[in-house]
This record gives sequence, C-alpha cells and structure tokens, in this order.
Amino acid sequence: MSAGAPAFRVRALEMHSRFVWDFDRVRRSLDFIAEQGMTALVLHRNDIVDRIVWPGRYFGAAPNAASIFERYRDSFRTLYRYTPTRRSGPYHRREYLRRVVELAARQGTEVWFQNKELFFHEIFLELRPELTKGGALCPNEPFWFDFVETKYVELFQELPGLAGVVTAPGTGESRLSITANRCRCELCAAASPRGWYSRLIAAMHRPIAAAGKSLVIRDFVFSRRAQEDLAAAFEAMPADIAVSLKNTPHDYYPSFPDNPRIGRVGARRQWLEFDCMGQYFGWGIAPAILIEDWRGRLDRARAAGVDGLVFRTDWESLDSHSAFHTPNMANLHAGAMLGRDPAMPAAAIYAEWMARAGMLDPDTPVHRAACGAWAERLLGRSWDAVGGTLYARGCVLNDSSTLPVGFDHAWWLAEEKNSLADWDPSKSGALAPTAEALHAVLTEREEALAIHDAAAAALDDPPSGLRTEALDGLRRHFAIARRYLRGFAGATRALTLARFLSVPQPEEAAREARARLEASLAELLDLAAEFRAFEATDLRPVVYTLLSAERLLTLHDDLVARLSPRSP
Repeated sequence: MSAGAPAFRVRALEMHSRFVWDFDRVRRSLDFIAEQGMTALVLHRNDIVDRIVWPGRYFGAAPNAASIFERYRDSFRTLYRYTPTRRSGPYHRREYLRRVVELAARQGTEVWFQNKELFFHEIFLELRPELTKGGALCPNEPFWFDFVETKYVELFQELPGLAGVVTAPGTGESRLSITANRCRCELCAAASPRGWYSRLIAAMHRPIAAAGKSLVIRDFVFSRRAQEDLAAAFEAMPADIAVSLKNTPHDYYPSFPDNPRIGRVGARRQWLEFDCMGQYFGWGIAPAILIEDWRGRLDRARAAGVDGLVFRTDWESLDSHSAFHTPNMANLHAGAMLGRDPAMPAAAIYAEWMARAGMLDPDTPVHRAACGAWAERLLGRSWDAVGGTLYARGCVLNDSSTLPVGFDHAWWLAEEKNSLADWDPSKSGALAPTAEALHAVLTEREEALAIHDAAAAALDDPPSGLRTEALDGLRRHFAIARRYLRGFAGATRALTLARFLSVPQPEEAAREARARLEASLAELLDLAAEFRAFEATDLRPVVYTLLSAERLLTLHDDLVARLSPRSP
C-alpha cells in the first residue's frame, strides 16, 4: 500500500467502563485525539445507555415528556419506591456526559456510545414477571423490543450531541441475548437467532435514525455459527447501518487470522477494531507492540473497503488500568499514525510515543531519530516474546493474560473457548499430546525468553536524549515482564508435559517427559516463592494480578494431583 493511500475516514479512541466516568482521563483522551488527528471518542460500557435513562415511561412519566427532568417531575415517587439508589444517577450522568460531548464538539470530535444489548435494570423483572419463564429470562417477549425503542428515544432527547451508538447484540456478555438463551418457552422454540437479531436491530434503528444519528452493529461473537447468524441479519438491515468488526474473528488475539467478515458486508460502511492495552497479550505489563502486525492488517482492511478504525485503550473488566499506563501506549500511537499514513516507519511511531510521554530531553529531531531507532530495537519483537509464552503454537493458553489454574482449564481455553482451529483448520491438533507438539511448544518457550533477553540488552546502551527517569522506568517494566514471561513459560511447559503424559507413550519418551515434568513442577514452586516475595514491592495492583503466586500454586497442585497414582 502506498504512502499516498487515503486516511481512514473514522479513527476513534475507545474508552471503557470506569474510565468513562474519569473526567481527567477523558480530557487526556480528547487531547490525544486532537494531537493525532483522530476523529472520534467511543465510550464503552455494557449498560451505558441504561445509566442515562430509567426509562421514565415505565415509571409513570408522561409520554410527551421531552427531558429527563420532566420525566423525573412525573415519576420521582415511583423511582424512589422501586430504585432508590438509582433514581438520581441518570440525571447526574446525563449532565456529566453532556459536558464531555460539548468539549469534544469544540475540537471537532464525535462522541459515540458503545454497549451490548439487551441490557436492563433488574427492577424490570419485578415489574414484568412474564419476562422470566421456568427460571430463565425470555429474550423473545415482545416487551423487550418496545423497551429498547423507548430507551433510545429518551437517550437522544437527553444527549442530542451524540454521533450514534455502536452495539453488540451477538454476545452473551449482555444481560440477555439469543446467543446465550436458556429459555424453553413456546416463543423461543418458534424463534430463530436471525429473526431475534433483526427485531432488536430494528427496535434500535428506528429511534436512532429518527434522531438523525447513526447505528453501528458490532460483529462480536464467540463462534463461527453465531457469526453466520448475525451476518444473515446484516443482509436485511437498513442500508445506513454500519458494521464494526474485530480485527480477528473471535477476539483480539494477534496470532489469529483476519476476521473473515472483513470486506463481506455488502455496500455497508465498515469499521475495524483493535486492542491497544492487551487484554489477551499481557496488559502492557509485558510490553507487546504490534506495529508491523497492524500495518499488514490495515493494508488489507483498506483494500477491503474499511473506512473506520477503533482503538481500545482499556478493558471493562480491569479497573484502573489502561494502555496509558504502559509502553503499550505505543500501540495507540501506531493506530493513529498508521491510520493516516500506512507507510509510517516504526521508528517514527516509537519516537512520537516517547516524545509525547515526556521521555526525551531535549526533544529535538536528532534525539527523536536516535530514541525511535533504539526503541524499535527494544520493543520491535516484544509481541514475539509474549506470543511465545502466553500462547502455544498460536493457541490462546491464557485467561485474559492471567495464568490458567488447572489442567482442564488450560486446554478448555486453548481448544474450546478460544479455539484457533475454528478459524484456521490447519491448527486442529496443534496441541495434541504428541512428540512433535511437545517439542514445538517447549522450543517456543526457550526462543521467546531468548528474544526478550536479547531485546533487554538495549537497556544497557541507551541513546542520547533519553531521560534518566524514562530509562529507569523501562528497566523496571522489562524486569517485571521477565518474571511474568518466565511464569507463563514455566506453566505452559508443565501443562504440555502433563498432557503428553496423559496418554500412553513409548517407554523412553515417557520416562524423559516425566523427569522434565518433575523439574517443571519444582520450577513452579520456585516461581511462586519468587512471586510471593515480589509482593513486598509497591507497584500497580495489576502487576500482582499477573504475577500471582496463588494461581501458580493452584495449577501446580492440580497437576500433582492429576499425575499422582490413585488408590484402588
């Protein structure tokens, strides 16, 4: 792709959960957007719409009420009766978000909400008993579609400056979805996932389009079948609805192929989503910079007609942590810069990150060039180190970057929940208990740790212009990362050896593997003791979440119990 290729039309920064309510972080994000020529801020929380509206109609507000305060005037007694801790929250958050939208508009930045539907407050289960049948929530009760339409009418009355809504209807992470349906009523027996998606999307689209805003449907699914059902619903959607796709088909796994839906959404506008922080690749505690991986994916996205990019800076399930806290902030710079210019050199991206982070003194073109080239040596293969420890032959052997806690847990993660073979059939059997797979996985650990150590050697030869404090910070990051990667390498070695021994093997191979496993189990105990001692330091809590002695010991004990001879 040539340097003259057009920039993507939408280039958005995505914030999650608690950071949505952190005004200082919002201001910092808006500053970044303005500095980097991005176009939009996406605020993600699964229930973000439900945090702004009651909706008032169901608590006695007049049908013609035009604002949240008119609705509150009509329904304050009922709200206090049914939702006393929630009655004032919507109007407080409405005022806060109006300010965010106003500040964004001053610099020409759009603000979008992103959520997962269906979502609702639990009081509706009391107000509408028919929504629960046989102990399960029913996603096909007609009430839900009226409810959804009502809450989006109210949302855009309260926040008319919003550009639109991005929603994921195909994930079980909402409160209610056809994807995770457990209801067995007649309505559900007669319904199809495709029909449910169509009804839900239509109920959202009507009020959003009436407000002159845009709806974007996320292709966020956990299986190929769910993706196909949602894709079929796309075909019947109004033409103005855009589609947002994760860059890989299942989640943000850098070892996975491109999402096969890219370029296959008809004439619709397409957005592509990326994770900067690293939910599945180390949270930045072990840096994993994906510049060259993203460069290739963005080139292919341009060729497929993608016109929007979304870069996630944090994760809703991880409080108080963000790409802004770690070297993975370089990923956000990469997204912004490659979104404008596909030929942007990696060294220039690293230099921009370092300069904006205040790591250079003085900030001159000469120092930028030297520090950018040095950072490329330091971090250019950081994903290889992470991919060779948290993953095994491309398969996801981590639980959102944390250690698996047992034998069955690990292989469920790698082969069921996060199955690479679903999307790349050549990976079927990649982790089978064979001599070939065992050798490949063990070698991969050794090579990954060697890559990390070779890169860390650059810390002993820093460039001029790099502030001492910045160098000290990077040294701390790499020292922590090495502990973490060693922990994962030790865990995956033990797991793979245990799996190899879980089936009959030739006598000599079994004897050698058992000896190596005993050494690996002893290593897990040593690592756990090291992690326990490290807890005496004073770092961000997420560091200790990843360097968890408890998780290592739980895994160790499970493997020992599994391998011990059982009494007759």
